[in-house]
Amino acid sequence: MIAFLLGVFAATAAHAEDGYELWLRYRLEPDATLRGNYRSLATRIHVPEGSAVLNAVKDELGRALPVITGDPIAWSDAASATLVAAPNLAPADELASLGREGFILSERQVAGRSVFVITGGSDVAVLRGVFEFLRRVQLGTPLTALAAREPERVGVRMANHHDNPVRVPGFRDESIERGYAGESFFKWDELPGRIDPRLHDWARLLAAMGLNGVSVNNVNTAKRGLEGWRLLTTPYLPKLAAMAGVLRPYGVRLFISVNFFSPVLIDCLPTADPADPAVQKWWRDKADQIYAAIPDFGGFIVKADSEGEPGPMKYGRTHADGANMIAAALAPHGGSVHWRAFVYDRARGDRVVQAYSLFAPLDGQFAPNALVQIKNGPLDFQIREPVSSLLGQMPRTRQIVELQVTQEYTGQDKHVCFLAPMWQEVFSFDPDGDGAKPTLGQSLAGAAGFMNTGDDRNWTGHLFAQANTYAFGRLAWNPSLSPEQLAREWSLLTFGHDPEVTRVVTLILLESRRAYENYTSPLGLNHMTRRVDHFVPDPIYRMDHHNPTKDGVGFDRTARSGTGYAGQFSEPWRSLYENVETCPEDLLLFFHHVLWERRMRNGSTLIQDLYDRYYAGAAKAHEFVRRWETLRGKIDEERFTHVLERLKLQATLADGWVGTLVPHWMEISDTDDAQGRTVPQPHTRRYVAP
Repeated sequence: MIAFLLGVFAATAAHAEDGYELWLRYRLEPDATLRGNYRSLATRIHVPEGSAVLNAVKDELGRALPVITGDPIAWSDAASATLVAAPNLAPADELASLGREGFILSERQVAGRSVFVITGGSDVAVLRGVFEFLRRVQLGTPLTALAAREPERVGVRMANHHDNPVRVPGFRDESIERGYAGESFFKWDELPGRIDPRLHDWARLLAAMGLNGVSVNNVNTAKRGLEGWRLLTTPYLPKLAAMAGVLRPYGVRLFISVNFFSPVLIDCLPTADPADPAVQKWWRDKADQIYAAIPDFGGFIVKADSEGEPGPMKYGRTHADGANMIAAALAPHGGSVHWRAFVYDRARGDRVVQAYSLFAPLDGQFAPNALVQIKNGPLDFQIREPVSSLLGQMPRTRQIVELQVTQEYTGQDKHVCFLAPMWQEVFSFDPDGDGAKPTLGQSLAGAAGFMNTGDDRNWTGHLFAQANTYAFGRLAWNPSLSPEQLAREWSLLTFGHDPEVTRVVTLILLESRRAYENYTSPLGLNHMTRRVDHFVPDPIYRMDHHNPTKDGVGFDRTARSGTGYAGQFSEPWRSLYENVETCPEDLLLFFHHVLWERRMRNGSTLIQDLYDRYYAGAAKAHEFVRRWETLRGKIDEERFTHVLERLKLQATLADGWVGTLVPHWMEISDTDDAQGRTVPQPHTRRYVAP
């Protein structure tokens, strides 16, 4: 026992706290009483022999519990176990009510004895339950509160990677589009012969997030030097099969993004028209080929008729026609197609109205295994947008909400910006506004997260960006969770149980979205960054998105005099957004062109309110630095220094935003800051993070 404990402590001390373990950093429970309780529970553990998933269950319990309890564990049969993790240990009707992946944690009678049980209706349900059990143990949950009943609320829970497996050399060099945590760790040139160990850690991460699907390549498959369409060619099939094999023990199905023109690109068919029998056969044959090698293949993600990616509209067909053709090829194998609704053409004007205009009339025309995937907002992952008018407005169509975990427009790897408050607004949104029908979180078929992992040791570039990864997984599983709970959980799991650390980290996370919004894009202003990098402020280049004049600023999207976006909502949202007096101020300039002199609800003019928000946001960024510095000595030096350097950079960048935007609006509005504050140096370049 002494040797075992010394080994545990030595291993813990020797392991650098570099963020690689994410929130799965199992450590010795510091409370002796609680540790003793966990030890009594985990003395003898039974996991039945069987599937690869149950082997992963056994591996995770064997990895975690000896470290948490400080005791070696013994594997036993069910008759003598104190903890059993196995499927079908509850009445069939109770298991059926949970869904395929729902689970139960409870004390039950097994072979006439009282045993703590982790169970569900499938092996994957047991795996989900084990990660929840260990999360609760890591949080220091008392033994009496470990019981839980977790149904599967959301059926499709996916990570969407935008990795570029094939690209034209020297033309497109980035291995991840909009990736801010290093390069891709999908080493396609090594597959299938060598499986990088990081792939196994990645699959385990997806399982710990509660996800059941992952697409591994960019939805832009033939755009400006990208050739992701080649994943459908024969040489890549063994590579995909190897990757699916890594994911399978963790209950995660493999998907890939495909190009609608694949029959033309790959086999030189003269057309990709979904009504052409030869094209339909091509997709059927391709699906048969894939499923012969990967029987549990999930299906395809398709971006069509948008931003240079071709689609069915080229042939006068609808998006339902295109999606249903591919869905028909996948249906015999149990696969699905996720058809993205981010479709717009600059020639057709305001992009935010176009998804609804194109897709809402097609409600009821999509096949059951053709799911429409819709960005949470209508524009493009901005810091503040209304919920997409299309979400919840196609009652006869299965919809997936697409959220962006990687912070393309929300600070990338340089700014703390906790996105759970934004996502919770989406999940809690009631499209009919009367409370009589389900919220989006209760009605959507799924959630997909545009992921933020790369080969940086801490996976996400900025350590605090791990909080968004964590929050996405938790909300995809249970959309009713609060941002406050998620922030607190992530802090406890990542930095331990010091109450002051928890308080400071939670405050920074919960205040970060508003701070970032204030110093970059308050009141519903959008696309304030340079087009090439979506990072450096460039308000002049993107003026078509906020329409400034000498009299005012904002985009008129009313039905009365603008582009009509407000009119796409049901009541009461339609009237709320349409009327400048009732429109929420956070969205005021998204829906209305407003005079500079207009009085805001706080009594300030619009222009002064903008100035005040910019300076307040930057001040909050500096406050984050001061708060973090109070934790010196309470957090290991490596992670403390990493976060401190990022927070200092964020404060500098926030000042640069103020220095860019305040003079910009001063010149256009011909109005000075009434407080006469010193304007910082402008933000003019792409900074490299420490």
